[in-house]
Amino acid sequence: MTLIKNTHVPGVHCSSTAIADLVRFHGFDWSEDFCFGLGGGLGITYLKTPQASPTRLLHTRSLGYEKRFFNAIGINDFSWLSAATEQKSEQQLITALDENRPALLLTDIYYLHYFNSSSHFPGHGVMAWGYNKDDKIFQVTDTERENLETVSFQKMKKARLSQIFPFICNGDFYAPKHLSKPNDLQSLCQQAIKGNASRLLNTTDKTTGFSALQTLIDDFNEWEQSDDWQWNCRFAYQTIEKRGTGGSGFRKMYARFLGEASQYLDSIKTLRLEDKMQKSAQSWYELSNAFKETSELDTPNFDQIIIAIKQVLADETYYCEAAILV
Repeated sequence: MTLIKNTHVPGVHCSSTAIADLVRFHGFDWSEDFCFGLGGGLGITYLKTPQASPTRLLHTRSLGYEKRFFNAIGINDFSWLSAATEQKSEQQLITALDENRPALLLTDIYYLHYFNSSSHFPGHGVMAWGYNKDDKIFQVTDTERENLETVSFQKMKKARLSQIFPFICNGDFYAPKHLSKPNDLQSLCQQAIKGNASRLLNTTDKTTGFSALQTLIDDFNEWEQSDDWQWNCRFAYQTIEKRGTGGSGFRKMYARFLGEASQYLDSIKTLRLEDKMQKSAQSWYELSNAFKETSELDTPNFDQIIIAIKQVLADETYYCEAAILV
């Protein structure tokens, strides 16, 4: 059996928990919230997914968060190590663990038995710390769970190469030999905050940033004709409030990041960014409730949701216009 001493601290979001565990192993004393903020974790994405269930997806974390985090701490050539086959992906992971390199993995929770999930959700981050060849199990840590979980070799293969739209898993993992903690945290925090605000404000893609919320409003006419409009609403509620976001579409996490970052960057306090983000978090919470309540109606009526979306746009725009001045 190979088992690396793990540095897991339970968290609220899969990838930021796993990243915090990984950098902690390499000597960083950073919280999950701090890791989330440095990677520019805030995002808005709205997708039509007619081949999936639900057929509409609202995602409130930025895509590419993991790559941005590792780029921010100086890993300019960061990339996921991937594999074309289940056998190769398994051998790559075993090799890393044999070399005392714990690995950040992307998985589909459908194949992780401890979730007991009836639905696929690829792109879920976990940390692998060891394996037992005789029992054919890997040992992993996962988000809010305090202890090691076991995953069979067979299930892990499937979890790591799940091909479910829109978040395809290609055996992606990252297991560095060494990570160096940056020294200039003032600049790092400043760049992360300005960059995240700018991406939300200035996107030219109608499926991302604030533009995505307007696209969502415009699409409600099609929602009315959809057989799964209630499930679309319920899932939107879940992806804002429940599914590993820490509440309010990750905005509560980000407000805590701003609180931590203010020890390095005085302008966070001067501009009252933490207060502004907490107000945005409240608006996202109210939007999640609007989706939930609408999902319980017998006939579609999206007026309450539209009002809540406009409040989110107002409050988060107010935050972002201040944050780009940090």
